[in-house]
Amino acid sequence: MPFDEAILGAGIYSPREVARLVGGNSQEVLRWTRGSGPSDPLWKAHYQFLEDSSELSFLDLVEVRVVKSLRRAGVSLQAIRFALDVAENRFGVSRPLATRRFQLLGSEILMDALENDGDLVSLARKNPGQKVFSEVVKQSLSDLEYDDDYVSRWRPASANHVVIDPKRLFGEPILDEFGVSTRTIYFEWQTFKDPRYLSKIYEMPIRYVNDAIRFEQRLDAAQEVYGKGPI
Repeated sequence: MPFDEAILGAGIYSPREVARLVGGNSQEVLRWTRGSGPSDPLWKAHYQFLEDSSELSFLDLVEVRVVKSLRRAGVSLQAIRFALDVAENRFGVSRPLATRRFQLLGSEILMDALENDGDLVSLARKNPGQKVFSEVVKQSLSDLEYDDDYVSRWRPASANHVVIDPKRLFGEPILDEFGVSTRTIYFEWQTFKDPRYLSKIYEMPIRYVNDAIRFEQRLDAAQEVYGKGPI
């Protein structure tokens, strides 16, 4: 299949890469973005098929990240699906999980969804309700930056100098000031085990090298915990 140039500047990620960045597994990424059996996807993801792999966009990555946060907080997929429907049909928000409006309206939308989640005893009645889910929304969106209404960059809270920007290096995590892939530095460190050497090679302060290494190590550690199957 020819390359879809529309995805340029929008980020390119395999389901496995998305799962690693959000601390999940590729099976759930595929289930949420492509559907499974009789279940429709939660939203219409941007799939670009390259050779034997299928690629997602930066907005898909952000949406998967928010869904993962909600699932960890105990919000059912049915409630999330209902919330997306509420956001789109009642508030007119397209792809709401990746918008600034969801940051503002998310807790209200989720509470509505939870009260109408017929398969569960409503979490809104078991927990302090609005405050709990307001905090979940706040945490899952706190390190995102917006251009107009949509997420444009992700600056992971766990790193001081890392940015994920779909317009730079196809959305791969990089050291913002130097534009170097954190994964490249991490692979080099695994070979040489010498941050000072890498600092000289890449002509950057050692704190940037160490930040990239720690960022990638945290991704690996999260995969050990969450990446083996759904939770």
